[in-house]
Amino acid sequence: MKITNRLIQLLVLAILVLVLPAAPASAMLARCRTDPIFTLSNGDKVTVVLDIDTNESSVIYVNYILHVPAGVTVKNVVFTAGGIGNLETYWVRQDSPANTYKTESFVVTKQAGVAIVATTTLQKIVKSVYGFSSQNLVATITR
Repeated sequence: MKITNRLIQLLVLAILVLVLPAAPASAMLARCRTDPIFTLSNGDKVTVVLDIDTNESSVIYVNYILHVPAGVTVKNVVFTAGGIGNLETYWVRQDSPANTYKTESFVVTKQAGVAIVATTTLQKIVKSVYGFSSQNLVATITR
């Protein structure tokens, strides 16, 4: 009897899965990501990852300001984002205390109020800041 009930339940479930249409998603999720990697003259690497809650075509530009200790320079910057890389610019300022790095991320999008998560990483130290387009998102890391 138990086996018969179990088989009937499985058959009903299979019929429901096949007969009922899948419910459409309520909203399409669109995200884009930028993540420049700054290689510094002292051997440190600073990565800034921006998760932007819109598609690439809605991004007008992205600007980063990297604050480093005096005497530290940027040797190389790699922009790993696909089509958004040509919209990214950066400035470097040598105005931080020793062993302290600060990033400022500023994103302008076609729509107002687009959510952004800016995550700065130095070696294994990670700092995330949450905000919206047209806001300056600042993260400071001291090691």
